[in-house]
Amino acid sequence: MKELIRKNRYLVLLIFVLGGIVGMVFSLISAEFIEKTADDKFCGSCHIMQPEVKAFLQDSHGGNNKVGFKAKCVDCHLPHDSVTHYVIQKARSGLNDIIGNVFFNPKTHVNWEERRKKAKEYVFDSGCLHCHTNLRNATSSNLKSFLPHRDYFEKYTKKTCVECHINKVGHQNLSQHLKDYLKKDYRPYPENSLKQEALKTTHPNTKE
Repeated sequence: MKELIRKNRYLVLLIFVLGGIVGMVFSLISAEFIEKTADDKFCGSCHIMQPEVKAFLQDSHGGNNKVGFKAKCVDCHLPHDSVTHYVIQKARSGLNDIIGNVFFNPKTHVNWEERRKKAKEYVFDSGCLHCHTNLRNATSSNLKSFLPHRDYFEKYTKKTCVECHINKVGHQNLSQHLKDYLKKDYRPYPENSLKQEALKTTHPNTKE
């Protein structure tokens, strides 16, 4: 009986050790996979993303700056409020992209310019603030920047980062790149929407 109990203890210990090793290997593989699928090289492997990648590389966030900084796609397009939310959203986005490319013609199935109006659904404030950690203090000396950022941090406004900056950062000349790639399938961005967005960002509502 004692011999059986001792063998069972060894078996339980062996299971725990092997389970720990398997868990560690799985975690490392998952982390490596997440890292390898995070940048513009991977995202640009889908043909339909090439206009976005070209526009991104022309932008300051894409490396076109004086300090050598280059963001990854996931820095903006995945949430950074928790690891769980990050992984779930990454899986969801990846699944949507696979379905969209395998079962549909992404050139015609998606109105790419119209989709820009919904940018707040796939650009996350937690991603912006993950890099711009000292934004509130950094803009305090510039009244034009300070007032809208103050309203944001004090929750006087419900606007997200991308709603104010949609035409300024992320993807330079995106419309032209989309037009060059989509050709006859290109559907223009509604002019009235562009004017409204420009008006909102030029004259933001602020509390005095």
